[in-house]
Order: sequence, then C-alpha cells, then structure tokens
Amino acid sequence: MGLVASALLIFSAILIYRLYRVVNSTLLIVKATSKSAYDAVKLIQEALKPLHSMMVLFQGISGGFECISKMFKKESNQGGNVDEPG
Repeated sequence: MGLVASALLIFSAILIYRLYRVVNSTLLIVKATSKSAYDAVKLIQEALKPLHSMMVLFQGISGGFECISKMFKKESNQGGNVDEPG
C-alpha cells in the first residue's frame, strides 16, 4: 500500500509540475502580448495628440464664426425687412 501511495504521489507531483510549466509559459506569452498591445495603444495616442489639438482649434474657430454670423443675422432682422417696398 505504501508503494502505491508513493508512486501516486510522485506521479501527481510530476503532473502538477508539468501543468505549472505550461501555465507559466502561457502567462509569459500573455504578458508579452499585452505589453505589445499597450505599447501600440500608447504610440497611437501619442500620434493623435497633435491631431486632437488641431481639431479642438478648428471647432473653436467654427464655433466663433457661427456665433458671429448669428449676431449679424439678429441685427439685420431687428430693423425689419428692408427689402419690402414701403
């Protein structure tokens, strides 16, 4: 009985060690993949920062033009219709 228990214990230890090595290598691969994905995302973010700043500038300029055009439209409509003969 002791011989069977010892053999079973050694066999279980070998299986657990092999499983540990497989899981450990898989974990290393996942870590390397996630690091490369993180680096790619950071690179894209750095590339888009100037573009984002330019887009904010253009939105501000277009918003300013819209505001100015609304002010001029209100001023011309307050005096009444100039085109009507009177």
